[in-house]
Amino acid sequence: MGIRATIVQSTPNCPPTLGEGDIDTALLWKWFTKCENYLRHKDVSGLPMTKSVAYGMSDVRTIRWLAATGPVLNQMEWDEYKNQMCFLFLQADWEHTTRMDILCFWQNSKVFIDYMFELMGKNNLLAGTDSFMNNDYMQETIEAGMESKFSWECNCEGIGHIKPFKNWLDEVKHINEHH
Repeated sequence: MGIRATIVQSTPNCPPTLGEGDIDTALLWKWFTKCENYLRHKDVSGLPMTKSVAYGMSDVRTIRWLAATGPVLNQMEWDEYKNQMCFLFLQADWEHTTRMDILCFWQNSKVFIDYMFELMGKNNLLAGTDSFMNNDYMQETIEAGMESKFSWECNCEGIGHIKPFKNWLDEVKHINEHH
């Protein structure tokens, strides 16, 4: 493994730049997140989304890909762009590996909110794939990896049955504030 690629973005209203180097799932997730934040900030919607950020990739492999797919890329939906990036630049089993990372992830000494956002961020990379976890499954996964004392406190509050996911999460955050 060589040098890890870098992402540079001077301000939220400037598109991010993906520099040369190795691209892994964490870096790609960060790239997608920065692109999506830029697109939200600039209020870019529709098909030009991909075109608005894709040309900020400066690695030789990405430049070759852009040159080969330019017209198609310019019309590509955002989710398709993300899927293509994953297919082209991640190891063949990235989907399985990412899902296993999520399933084996523990809160340990992390603050709950950091643990939750890290898990949800990993899951977001799986969006559009068969491995993406829906809210019910994410709730179970988050709960299974919670620090044992905190999990016990949540269980004593009887929140395990609460649906939908957002309502359950609000209750967990409320308990966490008093933890």
